[in-house]
Amino acid sequence: MPYIIIGVIIIVLIIIAVLYYFTKTNFSMGGGVYSIEHVLRDRPDLLKKIEDGRNKMRNTPYEDMEITSFDGLKLVGQFYRTEKDMGRYLICMHGYRSSPEDFMCALGQFLSLGYNVLIVNQRCHGKSEGKWITFGVKEKRDCISWAYHLIKTFGDDIKIVFDGLSMGATTVLMAASEPDIPKNVVGIMADCGFSSPFDIVAHVAKKDMHIPKFPLLYLMIPAVKFWAGFSLTECSTVESVKKTSLPIFYIHGQDDDFVPHEMSLAAYNARPENSKIFIVPGAKHGLSYIIDEEGCSKACEDFLLSVVSDNKSNE
Repeated sequence: MPYIIIGVIIIVLIIIAVLYYFTKTNFSMGGGVYSIEHVLRDRPDLLKKIEDGRNKMRNTPYEDMEITSFDGLKLVGQFYRTEKDMGRYLICMHGYRSSPEDFMCALGQFLSLGYNVLIVNQRCHGKSEGKWITFGVKEKRDCISWAYHLIKTFGDDIKIVFDGLSMGATTVLMAASEPDIPKNVVGIMADCGFSSPFDIVAHVAKKDMHIPKFPLLYLMIPAVKFWAGFSLTECSTVESVKKTSLPIFYIHGQDDDFVPHEMSLAAYNARPENSKIFIVPGAKHGLSYIIDEEGCSKACEDFLLSVVSDNKSNE
């Protein structure tokens, strides 16, 4: 009997250790950083385009901005001023273990359209503080806080568009249904977002590690809640977009093998009214703008100009 008890204790400890390792590996500051160079190692033409965008971004002057999050973290962003300021602002949220360089190829276009651009270092990334990445759950509150900071800094009459890529897209879509989202937010752009933290964890676990949802992933829900302080199942883009009337523009690569484009389609189909979706054939994760720069640029421009025009006519 004592051996059985000892055996059970050992098994439980092993399970706890595995759950902690999984939580620490996937939701903390540690672990690998997303490398677009690795993804495009066989496409030197696209790598050249990315390097050109990176150099342009590095040569574009910006100011550091800083706020304190709702839970006491220092968050830092890069603020780029347009030469033709018309009271338009973009708040850009980058992807999982990525950086503001997610927007390096689009920054110039945003500025040319008269948008001042704030590219946020998400919590637990870059200069921003934080111990845990929460896959949009807490980041959506950060997005709202940045919006209020811009309003306080630049005036009550400014117009704001939320923009996000990958986890950043999930962040801005989930922010759309927050009850205190300011009226200054007039639209949302979401490039290759996942539908919920649980959905993307389950998809990657099955695809890369052949782990079924039951039982390990369901054990992850209380484990992540205990250590990282959020639930994998408490938010979803599909449910969020049902609760907002904001114009939404979705972009997704049809060949995305990390976040399936069906996740953007699910959010779009949940509320197609006042929404548009642009699927890019041949584009993998986060590469739609690189693969079809002309198409994405035109679609983004149409959306960004329409939301400020529509909002102005409704005032």
